[in-house]
Amino acid sequence: MFAPLALVLLTLPPEAELDRHLYPFSAPIACPEITLDTTAAEDMKPWAERAKTLAEQWFPHICELLSTAEYKAPAKINFVFRVGQSAPAYASGSEISFSADWIRQHPDDFGMVVHELTHIVQAYPRNRFDTGWLTEGIADYVRWWRFEPEFIQRPINFQTASYRDAYRTTAAFLAWSSKKYNSALVPALDLNLRKAEDPMPTFQRLTGKTAEELWEEFKKATGPAPAAGGQ
Repeated sequence: MFAPLALVLLTLPPEAELDRHLYPFSAPIACPEITLDTTAAEDMKPWAERAKTLAEQWFPHICELLSTAEYKAPAKINFVFRVGQSAPAYASGSEISFSADWIRQHPDDFGMVVHELTHIVQAYPRNRFDTGWLTEGIADYVRWWRFEPEFIQRPINFQTASYRDAYRTTAAFLAWSSKKYNSALVPALDLNLRKAEDPMPTFQRLTGKTAEELWEEFKKATGPAPAAGGQ
């Protein structure tokens, strides 16, 4: 005869443990009116119209992904297309400046619209802490892990990289930490920046580890894998 098998009762973890696996979406906010200025580059009109449609679709979703309960959207957002601009695109206030030269060479780069639109939604006040790396990391997290997650990321050179490198390196670090420990991490960090607070204690509070400890674990878990580079 076989010995009777011990019955093990499996129970769900506490609700707080379950919640960490669910992304805490904010309420969507309607996209403001978007105006287009292609005066300096008339050939940009077809691309500009498609960028406008994309922004109208994604502005509410970006607001859902960040801590926007108290965010006041601008009355209008202006897209300006310039010739001779060195950066592919940049946001300032409620305006996004696009490089017509870059778009002519990279007409498929609609992801930069989402990245810069995220900066419009971020609208962070000045912060006495060093947080520029995190601002860009969150914007690239929205772009590369939410808007176009199917894009194959370039490997990180962990011999020289840091989680403070901004853009895709920081975005990859945030994505891994969120998936591994707490899906509320990015919205919580976003809220810190909206309040001009030091975001570093939030890593410890939500994951039980410092950012440095998370980075070391991330390096071991991913090796020469996802992400590095600019916007």
